Amino acid sequence: MRLKLDGERFFFDVDGAKLRPNGPWLEEVPTVVLLPPGPGADHSTYKDVLGPRLAQIAQVVYVDPRGDGRSDRSTPSRWNLETWSADLHAMLDALEIEQPILLGSSTGALVALHYAAHHPERPVKLVLISAVARFVHARSIAVFDRLGGAEAGEVAARYFADPNDVTFAEYLRVCLPLYSRTGGLDPDVVARMQWNPDATIHWDRNETARVDLREAAASVRCPVLLVTGEDDPSCTLAGAEELAGALPQELLEFRRYAGAGHGVVRDRRDALDDVARFITD
Repeated sequence: MRLKLDGERFFFDVDGAKLRPNGPWLEEVPTVVLLPPGPGADHSTYKDVLGPRLAQIAQVVYVDPRGDGRSDRSTPSRWNLETWSADLHAMLDALEIEQPILLGSSTGALVALHYAAHHPERPVKLVLISAVARFVHARSIAVFDRLGGAEAGEVAARYFADPNDVTFAEYLRVCLPLYSRTGGLDPDVVARMQWNPDATIHWDRNETARVDLREAAASVRCPVLLVTGEDDPSCTLAGAEELAGALPQELLEFRRYAGAGHGVVRDRRDALDDVARFITD
């Protein structure tokens, strides 16, 4: 399904009813909006593990942000947190989702955080998976060194210094397999993705250096579950700890998982249990 907003078409999909039979009543369940890990990756990465589990307890809304998946590509100048956050607001209004639980992974988590800081009255909960307040490449390079040896650290350093088609291809070959501690994405999941690598390269070349959500994090006014893998080379444990320190402590539940990398719930299914519990509590 698609919405037309601001002259662009945005793809969304829904799994599960909002009102569900419970004896003689219809019971209302939460609505969870899933923001994909992009930039470049679409919503389909959620449809094998996370989405189906959450659809048992909530209405799940999948979205493809501007530039990704089945949504319009738009222009690179609009592939940024400010635009994606504004797009999310317009989509929530158009779909009449008044009190969403926003769940994002990686960049999707940053969109959720940015949105919650600018519209603190709207989301009722945030689930931030593999999230950091800012990108410090030296931290990532150190983790790549630890997980994959000197070659992985050097490849990551070359890509971060100059994101382009050549260094990105090398990064995908050497570094991407280190994101997961249990074998990575199912090949069928990868095959189903509608991916925009130009958005990934643009993000790393033009946007990551100016991302700093520490001040925004302090503005959040709803409960937050922050989930991180201790072996995440992209959104590092040190970066997650920095984000945790910036969020309101009375609203925060911070969970870190040994033996887990980027995405966490694929490596540690008990992390998925914790996400489900937080949504239903």
